[in-house]
Amino acid sequence: MSSDAETFRRLLRRPVDDPAVQALIRVAPDGLERVDWTGFIRLQRHGVAVMFKTAPWVTGEEGETLHVEAVHFYSPGYENSAGFAGSLPAGLTFGAEEAPIRAALGEIRNQGGGTFSRTLRRTVPRWISYDLGADILHLQFGATGGLDLVTIYVPLPGV
Repeated sequence: MSSDAETFRRLLRRPVDDPAVQALIRVAPDGLERVDWTGFIRLQRHGVAVMFKTAPWVTGEEGETLHVEAVHFYSPGYENSAGFAGSLPAGLTFGAEEAPIRAALGEIRNQGGGTFSRTLRRTVPRWISYDLGADILHLQFGATGGLDLVTIYVPLPGV
């Protein structure tokens, strides 16, 4: 399996029946878990999870087919994962602090978290996001402030 986040990124927007996507599903221990208009595969041994959704950017019946919508790269121990050992986008490394990341990557797209949620009854992890070409790079920080989760996802049309 590739140890390069860019290889996974190239799967974004591909339909579930794409040969490269099918190859990934075959190596997932639980295969594709589908619930309504979403799907998920977990590759905990590799520190990767892939999210599928029906595609609002595709018109007609093809839009009802699941497409790769996001790829999550987990730090070691995140959700009991072994951690993604490959190269992350933009030279990022797990455990890196927010300030140096912001200095290196420049203007953020959005930010949030870091506050207590009464609904969730816990503190929501701090996060920032950046435009990454046609995609979005979402960075989430753990309780100690280090980079914990990296997600590359397809933005919703009009958002």
